[in-house]
Amino acid sequence: EGSEIRLAKVDATEESELAQRFGVRGYPTIKFFRNGDKAAPKEYTAGREAEDIVSWLKKRTGPAATTLAEAAAAEALVDSSEVAVIGFFKVEFVLPSGQLLDWCEGILFLERDGMGYGSVLMQEYLVLQFDEGRNNFEGDLTKDNLLNFIKSNALPLVIEFTEQTAPKIFGGEIKTHILLFLPKSVSDYQEKLDNFKSAAGDFKGKILFIFIDSDHSDNQRILEFFGLKKEECPAVRLITLEEEMTKYKPESDDLTADKIKEFCNKFLEGKIKPHLMSQDLPEDWDTQPVKVLVGKNFEEVAFDENKNVFVEFYAPWCGHCKQLAPIWDKLGETYRDHENVVIAKMDSTANEVEAVKIHSFPTLKFFPAGSGRNVIDYNGERTLEGFKKFLESGGQDGAAADD
Repeated sequence: EGSEIRLAKVDATEESELAQRFGVRGYPTIKFFRNGDKAAPKEYTAGREAEDIVSWLKKRTGPAATTLAEAAAAEALVDSSEVAVIGFFKVEFVLPSGQLLDWCEGILFLERDGMGYGSVLMQEYLVLQFDEGRNNFEGDLTKDNLLNFIKSNALPLVIEFTEQTAPKIFGGEIKTHILLFLPKSVSDYQEKLDNFKSAAGDFKGKILFIFIDSDHSDNQRILEFFGLKKEECPAVRLITLEEEMTKYKPESDDLTADKIKEFCNKFLEGKIKPHLMSQDLPEDWDTQPVKVLVGKNFEEVAFDENKNVFVEFYAPWCGHCKQLAPIWDKLGETYRDHENVVIAKMDSTANEVEAVKIHSFPTLKFFPAGSGRNVIDYNGERTLEGFKKFLESGGQDGAAADD
């Protein structure tokens, strides 16, 4: 209402130049162009339901802040919102940035003398989701201070991972997350969740505590990403979301508050090594034209100084990988008896290696013979002829650019 919003769609597989221009790396990617901001559109980061999209758009096409003249109007918005920031000022305060919209359902500025002039309050709306109930802002009222205050307090000590909360989880400043995979159906569900919450208070601002219902079908891909099966839950894992995602596994399966605190403290002290998943090595891993790699034999095979090894890193559920499979098998047959060329594949959802970080599927990498531990990314045509040219040119024809 009050503004025109046009909805459009692009087939990024056909318009590859356009997709590259705007940094499209996965599907669906949704971007919002406001007032012709062609150079830097806003990426949509909320839920996929219609009401989520409408709510997100209203925030970005309406005013950044609402000025209210009476407490009753503020209370009505409090009751209808999940998170809000309320400022009490003698004169209207102009919001310096729209960045807060990603963190709050409503930003309310109430002109009311004698009601806490100069303070900003974080108000609890859903009692079960928030812990302190209200947080008072202290210090100089600047944009950066206000943003930091909101980001630190807009999430509860323990947040459940859902489609709706995911944007706040991944969009936050805290890039170290500890995850509790806990089925809501277990008899001691509340006890384990309470233990997790008891540990969380000591790490506020350092580690984000996240709870995942391991029974829910929407979360099965997350379990797979961490190499977990439903029957192995409850379980705890920690992940850092910096340039490279790194996973950590506690030494103990004990989920008491003390053990969780001990695990987090050891991580912060740098005393925990990354956890790399690996399947067991199949007995027949090298009997077929395409050799099977797992975490346990990857180094030995890929970095064999006497072999040129071409590896497909795949995911069993990936449609593009399934399309590539018969071509990759033919490539294996072509070089089956070649003395120094090895065609291999590795399920990267169940195996991880320190030397290679995989971000998409399929990823094709070439490990040339020699002692340099060189790795060349393949970016040519995914055809049998394209692969053969690449191998026959020693990893030159079809190689990705250095950047």
